[in-house]
Amino acid sequence: MWKYPDDNTRAVITAKEHIQSGHNPQNLCLPQTAVLFYMHSGEEYLRQNYPTHLLCEKLPRFLRGCPVYQFDLDNHFCFLDGGGGAPQAVDTLETLAALGVKTVVTVGMFGAFGENVNSGDIIIPNKAFVEEGTSLHYYDFIEYSVPSPSLYQRAVKEITSAKSLPIVSTDAVYRQTFWKEHLWREKGAVGVDMETSALFSVGSFLGVDVVSVLIASDKHPLREEDPAWAWTMTQETRHQFFEQVLQFVRRL
Repeated sequence: MWKYPDDNTRAVITAKEHIQSGHNPQNLCLPQTAVLFYMHSGEEYLRQNYPTHLLCEKLPRFLRGCPVYQFDLDNHFCFLDGGGGAPQAVDTLETLAALGVKTVVTVGMFGAFGENVNSGDIIIPNKAFVEEGTSLHYYDFIEYSVPSPSLYQRAVKEITSAKSLPIVSTDAVYRQTFWKEHLWREKGAVGVDMETSALFSVGSFLGVDVVSVLIASDKHPLREEDPAWAWTMTQETRHQFFEQVLQFVRRL
């Protein structure tokens, strides 16, 4: 763990200070709800199929800013690329919180390794085991993190095709060994991504409501003798998934 109980000093730089620095746009006003995409083509799909407009060309996060768009049919939410991996995901979340965002729905993919989960299945994680390093700078100790209870309950109720199951988030793409995935299954986890546990933990730390809606992009072999890993996500599956999440967000 890298958060020390006796450390009472302030951060050298905060998201608010970074936003107010000279090379960032001023007076950016965002809706209180944001949708963060952690998978390819999410923002593109909304912009091509619905009326939207550009709110800002570059979100003033620390790591590689991105465009922020607003959905015109229900202009209470904005949407953007959430980044890649826990550090950039939390950079985005800290920045949005500093800009007044109160509710975040994250949309992404996970690799399935659970016996009861297959490619294309949608889950709303009820917990995410922490195997990424970012959360460890916010908490003295944390084994797993959870979504906002009220937002999670609403998502489970309204996205009826989704399963409610745990996942694990890791920084090491190429160290998801068969042994580790066996241990993860014993904990009850059914899949792995790179961001969700950090988004849950830091959302709670900041007082931002966060829920994740994820789709299984592929099914990992459960044993070393099983057929090798293969990518199975299709464009049609992506688009159907985006529509389900969009209808949920529009009702918030």
